Amino acid sequence: MDGPHKLLDLLKQIVEQLPSLLTMIACMIFAITRWKRLPKVSLLVLISLALLFIHGIAFSIIYNWVPGWFVKPGPYDAAVMRNVYLVLGLLSNGSAALIFAILLGAIFIQREPVEQRG
Repeated sequence: MDGPHKLLDLLKQIVEQLPSLLTMIACMIFAITRWKRLPKVSLLVLISLALLFIHGIAFSIIYNWVPGWFVKPGPYDAAVMRNVYLVLGLLSNGSAALIFAILLGAIFIQREPVEQRG
């Protein structure tokens, strides 16, 4: 696939993610409005949402261009493509898991203990 087609594919992938990206931006704005009340929580939420935003765009670019670097002209090698997508999937999902761990940590820090009712 040549350059203009790859750019159109990339644009399509980013447009498909637009609702999620806009939601992340809205959540970042909400975290900023809560900064004075809970600065540590807001900071972790902002970091994790910014990383998720970058992750979405970065892996759209990576999935668009990297597999083409490993495809050689000539006969199609399914094993090579399977391995390329396996590695990309592991990197994508592993990094997303770490980012979600940061977000989950933000949810639970600075919580007040709940009083038990007798």
